[in-house]
Amino acid sequence: MPDPTHLYAPKTSTEPTQICEKCRNPYTLDHFQHGVEGQECVCRRCLQVMGYKV
Repeated sequence: MPDPTHLYAPKTSTEPTQICEKCRNPYTLDHFQHGVEGQECVCRRCLQVMGYKV
């Protein structure tokens, strides 16, 4: 089963996207609404890998 936190923004999506500074992949903006101060440009998945509780 695929990891639902690893869903890249679909190429046909009209939602605004942002590029993660760590993995350089485009994600929808809700992946950056994690509330970790100083890490606003890092996606939720990378923060979990780095050990943050998001």
